[in-house]
Amino acid sequence: MRALACFAAAALLAATTGARAHHSFSEYDSSQTLEIQGKLVNVAWQNPHVHLTLQTTDKDGHTVNWDIESNSLSILRRTNATPENLKAGDTVKVAGWPSKRDGNRMFVTNVLAQNGQELVLDLRAKPRWTNTAAGLQTTWMSGGVPAGANATIFTVWSSNFAEARPTDFWKNPQDYPLTDAAKQALAKWDPVRDTVAKGCEPKGMPTIIEEPYPIEFVDKGDTILMRIEEYDTVRTIHMTSDVKAQSQPKTRLGYSRGHWEGKTLVVATSRINWPHFDPFGTPQGPDATIVERFTPSADGSRLDYTMLEGDLDTFTRPVELKRGWVRRPGEQVKPYNCTSSKAQ
Repeated sequence: MRALACFAAAALLAATTGARAHHSFSEYDSSQTLEIQGKLVNVAWQNPHVHLTLQTTDKDGHTVNWDIESNSLSILRRTNATPENLKAGDTVKVAGWPSKRDGNRMFVTNVLAQNGQELVLDLRAKPRWTNTAAGLQTTWMSGGVPAGANATIFTVWSSNFAEARPTDFWKNPQDYPLTDAAKQALAKWDPVRDTVAKGCEPKGMPTIIEEPYPIEFVDKGDTILMRIEEYDTVRTIHMTSDVKAQSQPKTRLGYSRGHWEGKTLVVATSRINWPHFDPFGTPQGPDATIVERFTPSADGSRLDYTMLEGDLDTFTRPVELKRGWVRRPGEQVKPYNCTSSKAQ
């Protein structure tokens, strides 16, 4: 389970920027910290992940370009880390995790700018070269704020990393009640070759539910929109339609119908053509069904979530997963503005 926890935490921050595909951070060795200094050639402060290019010189005097990536812009813009002190041509120092498969790649946790300002770019990191650093002020660890007697689901909800990382939502794939076919598919899974997230290609259901960024429910009368910041995703939940789900085309998010049980929004989703259950290689069959329950707390400070997946191709019995969000006044679902190619 220790290995899974490390993998899950890394997968929350997983990604690329630059010309490489959006991939699993299992590539990086978080048990080691590498420190290098060089000339900053490129700064791409963008989604899906912040990317730096650093130019150094090896022991033989040859120029070496380091491909360096960090968390997503959506993670960092909810901290006080900004790129204003990172300029192309500056000499900077970086520290982070070395790649296991590429000698000139790393995941950066700390940057020391030419003017002496340190940036902490990972929520688990501490200042390395200075007593204070930009990036330490963050809303990610803040709990929920009550909304009062008129609390409803129709607001913006955010992740609370002090409570749990969104990827804690998943179990170890080996702990699921897998069918023989699913076990065989899982055994062939390669997290680098078969990564679920690819550049700016959106995720489908239910994988998208792990995303750490804010979500918002919008009441449109006959439908409810679930706005998810990652990839600017919008799910449409049909509340009054008598259209049969089986008549609808299959999509990555599926066809969702909802109803109320008190203040709980219950959503049944089918017609999903997304082939992944989770980011860790568990497959999803073509006839999977998902029942979700979104329940706000009495004071509106929290939204509890339960998902029951029924997929006879993958599981021998239904699988239940849980997570939650909190209400923070002023939080917004912001444009994701994903950019796959390396900024020049």
